[in-house]
Amino acid sequence: MEREQLNEEIDSLTTDPVDRLLKEKKPASSGTAIAILALLVAMAAVSASAWQWWQTRQTDPAEANHKETLSQLQESQQQLAKSVASFEERLGATQPAIDPNEQLRRDERLKTVENQLAGLQGQTGEDQASISAVQGSVRSLEQRLSATESGLVTVAAASQNSSVALDIAEIDFLLRASSERLQLFADPVAADLALQAADVQIEALDDPMFLSVRQRIAAARQALAQVPEIDHVQLTSQINDLQSKVSGLPFRGEATAQPETELPDDAGWWQSFKHTLSSLVTVRRRVPEDQSLLSLDDKDYLRQGLWLQFESVRLAVMRNDSSVYNGSLDRVNSTVEKFFENGSSQVQALLLGVAALKQVDIAPEMPDISGPWTQLRQLRDSRRLLQSATPVEIVEPEESMEPEESMEPEE
Repeated sequence: MEREQLNEEIDSLTTDPVDRLLKEKKPASSGTAIAILALLVAMAAVSASAWQWWQTRQTDPAEANHKETLSQLQESQQQLAKSVASFEERLGATQPAIDPNEQLRRDERLKTVENQLAGLQGQTGEDQASISAVQGSVRSLEQRLSATESGLVTVAAASQNSSVALDIAEIDFLLRASSERLQLFADPVAADLALQAADVQIEALDDPMFLSVRQRIAAARQALAQVPEIDHVQLTSQINDLQSKVSGLPFRGEATAQPETELPDDAGWWQSFKHTLSSLVTVRRRVPEDQSLLSLDDKDYLRQGLWLQFESVRLAVMRNDSSVYNGSLDRVNSTVEKFFENGSSQVQALLLGVAALKQVDIAPEMPDISGPWTQLRQLRDSRRLLQSATPVEIVEPEESMEPEESMEPEE
């Protein structure tokens, strides 16, 4: 076992340096001396190891084996010397000597290349800083682009609902017009027509959200149907008819002229004479309690005043002013009863017409139909809140904190 171990150690010491030197390639002519020095050091190490081994084995009883081993070691040293010599010959043949001037030129070229490499490294650092700044700008532009896209989505959604918004605005106008028409002009017919048009528009939308508005419109139309209808045209015609009778009313204390009787064909000369005189002369009898009769100017003023009172009644009908309407009719009654003959048929017909006018309520109580409009405004506001876009927060790009890589040249 000891012999085999010794042989292995000798083989490792004798073969490894040579094989390694044979496999290595000399990078330059300046490394020849270094390779030879390394070979000599290896040979010296092998010799020293062999000498130490031989000294340690002097006391071994198997001296014959030691001699044999020593002879083998010497043969290995001789072979190693021959290999080194052949290697030196081959090395000298393959690598001629280099001129020192050429070596200097090569060193200068190497320094120039190193300087250029250092300049390129500095420029590369500046380029990296510029690239980092451009990357930050690109990230900022991407965030702004995302914010713009969200805004465009909001605008597109608003444009899609533009037609619905116009329809809702038209419905809002109709409901507001119906309420104002009823409150300002007391016109339930026009208000009902506006509510009907708004109901048709809401039905065309086909949106369950506005079902409550339609229900309120139906309730408002029912309330308007219960309001008594006033025919202003007929009422104005009645007032005009009563106004036309003012000029033929007899005043108090005047006897109305009897209608002329026709003379019969067989009448005598005396009857013909009386008939002629009666047509020429009118006999008026003064009542004892009416000592002072009205003059023609007073009568004219009274008829004009009565006509103006009827005109005030007409204006009150146009303005739907029940207080002025009733007050004007009361003044007409007092004027007729005070100055005109109450027993005449013309005065009685006038008083009956005035009483019929007083039975008409020109300003009935109007219901409140603003409920549909209020409900629509609430639903429209809630719809706008639901369709409002969520604001996008623009985050500023963070500065790049990555350390710049060093571009030092490798040795």
